[in-house]
Order: sequence, then structure tokens, then C-alpha cells
Amino acid sequence: MPTAEVDTSPLSAAILHTGKALFVPKIDINKDGHMDFLRIYNQDDLDNLPGGVWGIREPTYHWQDAVRMNAMDAESPPLDLIFVPGVVFDSSLSRLGYGKGYYDRFITAYTTAAAARGHPRPLLVALALRQQIIPPDQIPMAEHDWKIDIIVSPDEVITNDSTALLV
Repeated sequence: MPTAEVDTSPLSAAILHTGKALFVPKIDINKDGHMDFLRIYNQDDLDNLPGGVWGIREPTYHWQDAVRMNAMDAESPPLDLIFVPGVVFDSSLSRLGYGKGYYDRFITAYTTAAAARGHPRPLLVALALRQQIIPPDQIPMAEHDWKIDIIVSPDEVITNDSTALLV
């Protein structure tokens, strides 16, 4: 979102600079609650993303007269991690999103497809402002909600026992 979230632009640029594959979200306004992750090919591509839903810059489905690679495509490289946004996070790694369920639905669909291809589930990482982190067990979680693996804030890194070894 344009306000009240960590700016991921420098991270996106660094990912491209290292030669890794970068996929960013694209809300499909023709399909209720559907979000794709589409590949960004270079810094110029990233710099020229048009504004999309809620004023967030998003890729188009085509780039240079070709269909953009979708993270769900069989030939797509696996996602290692997904930066998951939220309104608030609690220190038990629960997340309150914006209420549309885009990320929970995408993560469910992606992890199912990745498992079928023999790929591990991507790490779910939240970049949070200190004001976005509240005490544990404050956010109600439904069965379809995904917990975050790691929350990174200016003051701390919060993990569970299994992801603590990765940090």
C-alpha cells in the first residue's frame, strides 16, 4: 500500500541486481479475490510499472509483446520467499491483512502447485513497521489464514522455532 507499510522498492531492485527472479503481485480485477505473481525482468521493467488497484504499481500481463511469466506457470522457477503485507502482525506470527484474502488464497494455491512439482513451500516474510507489531495471540485466525514464518521490523526479527535456524 502507498502508506503505512515498508517500502519494498530497494529490495526489489536488489533482487534484480543479484540476477534472481522477481515476481510481484497483480490483482486480477476480472476475477474476484484473485491475485497472480508476475515476473519482473529488469530494472527498467520495475521502474515503469503502471499504477494498479489501490494505487499500487503492478505489472501488466504482457511485457515486450509477450505474455509475462506467472509464478504458477509450470516452467516458472520456484518462489523461495514471499513478502506478505499486512495491517498488523502479532508476535505469535499471526497476520491481519486488508480483508480480501488475496495472499491467503494465493499462498494456498501456490503451495499446492509447488508441492506437486516437488518444490518446497516458500518462506513467508513480513516486513513491519514497529507500530504494526502487537503482543502475541491478539489476531484471530481462521482455518484458511496463513501464519508468517518471519517478521522483520526495525527493532527485532520474530521467528518460530523451525525458522529461527534460517535467520
